[in-house]
Amino acid sequence: MWNLLVVEDEAIVRMGLRYMVDWEAQGVCWKAEASNGEEAVKVLEAEDIHIVMTDIRMPGMDGLDLGRYIREKHGGHIQVIYLSSYDDFPYVKEAIRLGALDYLHKPTMDEKEVTAALRKAIQLLEQSTARAPERKWSEDERNDWLVSLLDAYTYPQKMLLPELAEGQFNEGLWITAMRLRDDAADHMAAASARDHLKFMSIRYLIDEYVARDWGGIVFHRNHREILWLAPAKSKEGLEDHQSKEQYLDRLRSKVFELLNASIIYSCSSVYDDFRQIPEAYLEVELKFPVNQQSDSLHVRLAKEYVDNHLLEDITLMKVAESIPISSSYLSRIFLKEVGESFSDYVIRNKVIYAQKLLRETNKKIYEISEILSYTNPHYFSKLFKERTGMTPLEYRNR
Repeated sequence: MWNLLVVEDEAIVRMGLRYMVDWEAQGVCWKAEASNGEEAVKVLEAEDIHIVMTDIRMPGMDGLDLGRYIREKHGGHIQVIYLSSYDDFPYVKEAIRLGALDYLHKPTMDEKEVTAALRKAIQLLEQSTARAPERKWSEDERNDWLVSLLDAYTYPQKMLLPELAEGQFNEGLWITAMRLRDDAADHMAAASARDHLKFMSIRYLIDEYVARDWGGIVFHRNHREILWLAPAKSKEGLEDHQSKEQYLDRLRSKVFELLNASIIYSCSSVYDDFRQIPEAYLEVELKFPVNQQSDSLHVRLAKEYVDNHLLEDITLMKVAESIPISSSYLSRIFLKEVGESFSDYVIRNKVIYAQKLLRETNKKIYEISEILSYTNPHYFSKLFKERTGMTPLEYRNR
């Protein structure tokens, strides 16, 4: 029987959850309850807990802080399932779903969804118990050890990580480094904690994506750079440079589609064995542009046009004519290099400017709409809310 700890500040939610599922039939013992993270830590120190089901937002120590505590103190020996009625920025759900075991939406979750999450947790716990690894790695320890592979001065004497001995790198390896574009950072994120969470959500998404159809190991360097140590061949046998570039472009598009984040990447040649990882990483770093951008001349000119005409009615056709190139070609290369469409780029920058006007002036909403060349204030408000989660008036009054 696996022991469960439920952490939820609303007693009625705990009660509803307790009677929603036949826990014993699932092989789970409802061992303890807590109303916040501090109480949960005391339970974890006193009881043998295997599964934690926790709310993401609670007074005091919230669910994310509790999750970090569990990861640092218990590694992968406790499976965490998050509960929340909040979805306050687009990448939270994806971040939690990938970073922890699962994410359940309180207002809509049902018995079937809860039991599916439990079965997943139990399966991982059983696998962990059956493997009985010689060394128990916390996520941070594992990541730090992988980072040590990148430098000849810190390169470890022994290959301690089990994944490196599984045979997937027998035919060689290559490294890709990925970073958030400087000019596509989420200007609407208000705190460094959110930036940290967004970075980790990208890291987990990339890990899940490459594990499915290529393989390898994903880790990060100082929460600024995501590294993918990849086998020379994909699971489908792809290995040429063009196949890798196409795969990385699809990965970049997926990151933008799911998390609204634009990344750039640099990848190495194929190397024969692990001892050449520092050399491969040096090649990757040298390939990154100095300013960490990868824009072609045409895309740079298009961005300059947007910057210089932001308060005008900007269209793809006007910008393409000013360069000059065809609008269809500009549309394709802009999406490929920046990670978002040209129209989305224009709207994002107009909304950022609108936020500045809302903060620093007393201009009315319709006046700001006119300044930005939106003739319909309702349409402007709709675009603003789609990108910020609130109306212009709500943004000003918050």
